[in-house]
Amino acid sequence: MTNTTKNTLLLALLGLSFSSGCGPEFDPASRIERTRVLGARIEVEGAPDRATPKPGETAHITWLVAAPDTTPPLGWTFVLCAPGTAMGSAGCLDMPAARFDGTATPPRVSIPVPSSAGLGGPASVVMYGEICAGAGSMPAFDPQTGLATCTAGGRGTTVSLVFPLQLGDEANHNPVADRAFTLDGVAWPAPSGAAPCAAEGPRVTAGSRAHVIAGTTDGSDRERYTALVGDPPTPVPAREQLQISQFTTAGELKSQFSFVEATDEGATTTVQVGWDAPEAAEVPAGGLAVTFTFVVRDERGGADWTTRSLCVTP
Repeated sequence: MTNTTKNTLLLALLGLSFSSGCGPEFDPASRIERTRVLGARIEVEGAPDRATPKPGETAHITWLVAAPDTTPPLGWTFVLCAPGTAMGSAGCLDMPAARFDGTATPPRVSIPVPSSAGLGGPASVVMYGEICAGAGSMPAFDPQTGLATCTAGGRGTTVSLVFPLQLGDEANHNPVADRAFTLDGVAWPAPSGAAPCAAEGPRVTAGSRAHVIAGTTDGSDRERYTALVGDPPTPVPAREQLQISQFTTAGELKSQFSFVEATDEGATTTVQVGWDAPEAAEVPAGGLAVTFTFVVRDERGGADWTTRSLCVTP
């Protein structure tokens, strides 16, 4: 293991998967105890609701980075694998087509998608990189192995992203995460920007149990599409399901994931998750601000996220 504490997040957006290293350092599934990368959103320039860019368009990629308090300074590097080449465990297997460096929070890059002629056949774009958390920290890639470390003692997250291109008329759109939320049956709006314990908003008592968080999803977020099934592949009508990943900076969520199945025909569907507040010993006299992050994926490359906050009182 290098001097950088790593979590490896593999976002193969045609089939989402996660992996990580250094077992004792792995965060509890739904608890944000240190800086973590939770996902990526693809937007097409001029059509931010579309997650499938066409050859010749520009794609904007934004990475969701969450922290238990204020997000620390970030330094990041991404490389775009050359069309027609694959991605290995240490990055592109050939010389990258482009490199992007920055310190903005959240990390965001704009990628000119090659034309159909320049693609040479592949129907997806592959990106690989490292996000470092810590003042003055930037990724440094070993030229022999391709593995990254973070300078200045930063903590690193290796990220890779494979996203499909739209080659026909069938587009995939991003779902919408910020719809109606309730906490224990009471409307729970998005944060106003003020500190949760200094502003009006939900308050719960330390050690309280069985709070119910409910989020509403819309049927339009689960698009119908044509899937290719079997060998040889046969076109079959299909519909997306939604996966909602749930995270908190304190307390205990009863599940990391909620789902809305493809077979659900409702115009709207509400999903619920239980949450227990942290114990009194974890709550300072002025109260503890807790942030919840909800990441919605349609499991075909579309993603969106939103947050909610509350104050836990002693």
